[in-house]
Amino acid sequence: MFIARNNGFAISTPSTEQYYGDGIAARGPGYGIDTVRVDGNDVLAVLGATREARRRCLEQGRAVLLEAMTYRVGHHSTSDDSFAYRARSEVEDRKRIDNPITRFRTFLETQGWWNAEAEEELKARLKADVMKAFRRAEVIPRCELGDLFTDVYGGEEPWNIREQRQELTGLLRKYGEVYEPWRKELAKFKNKGQDLLKQ
Repeated sequence: MFIARNNGFAISTPSTEQYYGDGIAARGPGYGIDTVRVDGNDVLAVLGATREARRRCLEQGRAVLLEAMTYRVGHHSTSDDSFAYRARSEVEDRKRIDNPITRFRTFLETQGWWNAEAEEELKARLKADVMKAFRRAEVIPRCELGDLFTDVYGGEEPWNIREQRQELTGLLRKYGEVYEPWRKELAKFKNKGQDLLKQ
């Protein structure tokens, strides 16, 4: 099963300027691929379409293309300013009018399965759970400092990792014992960074 999220843009180019049509669903049948298009902002519709696409894959033993139509309300990446190629009001309108979270909440409320009280209770409980996990994690001793450089790559250690480890070792030798902020931070690690200094 192939799942495509069509959010209307490829970085800064609107999909309307990239190809004819409003999406890629029309291409599927041309390649002999069953295609399902769904409103990507409707949680239950996406669930139903995914189940249908899976059923077709399993029963027919062939690929299925699922295109979820949505709208990107954020920037493409941290280096992107999407307001350079689309109006801020357009984005704000979409966030207000077609927000998938708001739509699902409204559905749950109309069914009598959710309300403001339940939401506040959930938020309070989740916040308490997160804070409890933070407190528990803060007292667990950290690994040895040298473990920052291990178990990332298989085989030979890349040159840049080796250089970073050597640089940190040099800084530990220079500041580790004499500089108070370094001593405090090193105290949180098993063996206080001595594993690197022994190398």
